[in-house]
Amino acid sequence: MSKQNETILLKGNRFDVHMMHLKGSDGKVYQREVIRHPGAVVLIPMLDEDTIVLIENTRPTVGETLLELPAGTMEWNENPESTAKRELAEETGYRAETYTLLHQFYSAPGISDELMYLYAVKDLSPGDHNREAVERIENRIATRSEILRWIEEGKIRDGKTLIGLYAFLHSSKF
Repeated sequence: MSKQNETILLKGNRFDVHMMHLKGSDGKVYQREVIRHPGAVVLIPMLDEDTIVLIENTRPTVGETLLELPAGTMEWNENPESTAKRELAEETGYRAETYTLLHQFYSAPGISDELMYLYAVKDLSPGDHNREAVERIENRIATRSEILRWIEEGKIRDGKTLIGLYAFLHSSKF
């Protein structure tokens, strides 16, 4: 999408907010705010074919601790696999030998251009995490049966995590 009909409202560390100027079918010009985002990765760290590493992540924006797949924002001009390697180590402490891109999807295309890259991550070895000072994260090992139960019970409420877990549970790529 061309950004020539946009005005920058806010330049942030992780994303920018732009004002789009859109011509309507009635000939009028309308304004819409949009988040311009460098993209992000979502990781399915597999300990074996049945067991993955999730995280319990305290999210101040919603005032809850959510059960999530590890994920993270790309730096501007960083490639997704480099981000995947960095975020896996930062959030979980694990390192991996194999990164397989499964899907790409937009997180919220009505308000943002954030493109998320979903990776299956295998051949893990444990190590020390390098979490940001404001992150409150704990690893949580989970099996397929636990994941199914938690989804059915409504315990997993993060969108990117649900997408990744449905892929893990139902894809032949695993």
